[in-house]
Amino acid sequence: MIMGILLLIGCYFIGNLDFAYIVVKKVKNDDIRNYGSGNAGTTNVLRTLGLKYAALVLLLDALKGTLCIGIAKYLALKYGLNAMWIASAGIAVLCGHNWPILLKFRGGKGTATSIGLFLLYDWRIALICIGIALVILAVFKMVSLASITGMTILPFVTLLFFGVSNPPALILTIFMALSTDIQHRSNIKRIVSGTESKIGQHIEMKK
Repeated sequence: MIMGILLLIGCYFIGNLDFAYIVVKKVKNDDIRNYGSGNAGTTNVLRTLGLKYAALVLLLDALKGTLCIGIAKYLALKYGLNAMWIASAGIAVLCGHNWPILLKFRGGKGTATSIGLFLLYDWRIALICIGIALVILAVFKMVSLASITGMTILPFVTLLFFGVSNPPALILTIFMALSTDIQHRSNIKRIVSGTESKIGQHIEMKK
C-alpha cells in the first residue's frame, strides 16, 4: 500500500516535468504558454519553434509516460502491486502533465504522454488508436482532431480486446479519453466553428 502511494506521488511529479515549457525556456528564455493556444504541449511548440523542437518535446513527454508505466510494472512484479496500481500510475502521470502543481496547474493536454504510457501498457491497442489518429491527421490536417479522435476511441478499442474483464484498463482509458476531451474543449469549439489551426500554420515568438 505504501509502495503504491509512493508510486503515484512519484508519477505525478514526473508528469510535472513539462518538456514544452522546459525546452522553450532553455531555447528562448520564455514561457511557451504566452504564445499560440497558451498550452504547454508539443503542438504549440511546433507552431512556435518548429518541427525540430516539437519532435524533441514529443519524444521526452512520451518517454515520461513510458517511464511511469515501466516503473509501475517493475514494482508490481517486485512488491506484488495489483493491476489497478499500474493503471493508476498512468492516471497520475497524466494528472501531473495536465495539471502540474509546479506550473500552477497550467500544463499540456496529455497526448504525447498518453502515447508513451499506453505503448508500454498495451502496444496493440495503442497502435490501433495511433493509426486511426494518423489517418484523421492526414485527411483533416488538424493535430487536435487527430488527438481527440485517437484518445476518444481508446476505451472502445480496449472493450473490443478485453470486454469488461479488465476493469483497470477500462478505468485508465476512460480517464484518458475524458481528460483529453476536457483539455481540448477550446479546440473542439474551434473545430465546430471551422476556425481550428491546421498543420503548417506558424506563430512568431518575440526575439
